[in-house]
Amino acid sequence: MNYPLISEYIEAIKSAEDNFDELSYLRPVLDKQGLPVMCAGGFSVVFKMKDEKNHYYAVKCFTKEQEGRNDSYKLIAEELEYVSSNYLTPIRYYERELFVDTDNSEECEFPVLLMDWVEGKTLDVYINENIDNQYALEMLAYQFNKLAAWLMTQPFAHGDLKPDNILIKEDGQLVLVDYDGIFVPAMKGQNARENGSPGYRHPSRRDGAYDEHIDDFSITSIALALKTIAVKPELWITFGGNDKLLFSETDYLDLSKSKVIASMQSLLIDKELCTLYGVFLIAWALNDISSVSYKLFNLQKSKKEDITKVVPQYQKARKYIKAEDYERAYVILETLAKQGQKNGIKVKWTENLCGSVLGDNGLGYMYANGFYVERDYSKSVFYFNRAAEKGFSLAQFNLGIAYRKGEGVEKNLDEANRLNHLAATQGFSPAIGLESWEMYEGVSSKEEIAINLERIKKLSDYIA
Repeated sequence: MNYPLISEYIEAIKSAEDNFDELSYLRPVLDKQGLPVMCAGGFSVVFKMKDEKNHYYAVKCFTKEQEGRNDSYKLIAEELEYVSSNYLTPIRYYERELFVDTDNSEECEFPVLLMDWVEGKTLDVYINENIDNQYALEMLAYQFNKLAAWLMTQPFAHGDLKPDNILIKEDGQLVLVDYDGIFVPAMKGQNARENGSPGYRHPSRRDGAYDEHIDDFSITSIALALKTIAVKPELWITFGGNDKLLFSETDYLDLSKSKVIASMQSLLIDKELCTLYGVFLIAWALNDISSVSYKLFNLQKSKKEDITKVVPQYQKARKYIKAEDYERAYVILETLAKQGQKNGIKVKWTENLCGSVLGDNGLGYMYANGFYVERDYSKSVFYFNRAAEKGFSLAQFNLGIAYRKGEGVEKNLDEANRLNHLAATQGFSPAIGLESWEMYEGVSSKEEIAINLERIKKLSDYIA
């Protein structure tokens, strides 16, 4: 069967209300040029759609034939329907759903796959953007190993684990996408429709290998690479990129000649890295890790250092604020804010950058309150935002307060709650407290509101 061209799919999606059958309630999300937001792959094109409640979906349309696709997706949808996990998104397969006026095929109605739209960054993009933030890299390794342990206990397998198919949401949650190569128990005895990507699959993997263990080698390879990058980020600069984290297909063919393996030897003093290295060797030797425990992927969760305690000048500025000596506080904060800003280029997450985000947040606090300077909420939002973009939880909390109050920005409770949630996921206690209150707002009794009024008032103001 031939399929429409991507350009023909675009025209059909533009008039979704006329061309869909059951999904006629969906509308395309458009970019600045008025074209449907989309991304294309080897066998398909995915469009971002929304319903009348502004819930976003991904609609996958196929551009090439794959043998057994219809039957496979029906089995996948049926078996995953009752799997409750944040690592997966529900899918539904519609066999003759989208009408397309095409010259490329005798057919005019084509199948689509529907799933929730996942807003996130691919694994490699996330690493590249956070290569100077060791805490973020450690948490990424931790989160992936939680995913790995979960996958090991499941009766199904993804089939094509690689950075493009692992998205990191804004709150750090990992989500698997692209289920073309997935295995579910109902497929037992069949051949795989694809064998995964060379940089992440076992060198001996063939079509006949199609069971719940097809992810085993990929899991160990990615887990080891992420932990190695977290321990020594420089190795990402040396070996990463070009559709690989650290290892390539060549590395897997002969580990004794792998430069990546050689570079890791001095790092094996790290017990967790050593454990993952051992599991990787088992997977390489056997192409199967069913003999090891999923508990070996349980890494220790990293604790983020309180950067407010590692910059003495900031502590001095806070003391000046408490003593209402705002001029001295402002001078210190202004000096700190200039650190780490080298011609707009991001520098390493060192004390300089710590000082920079603390200074930005502090200046935001000064402008929000009119301490030493004239009160200017637009400037306070500017400084809060600059620090929040670097992942600083205190600034995320403060920027959320600005959106909650509509000070310096248009009032937006959704954005306020989003920013507060980001701060809360980093363990920032005022954000956790405010988030807890928001969960119960509107349902508490008058007595409870009265009791908590003072606490909420404190949680709903800017913090230095």
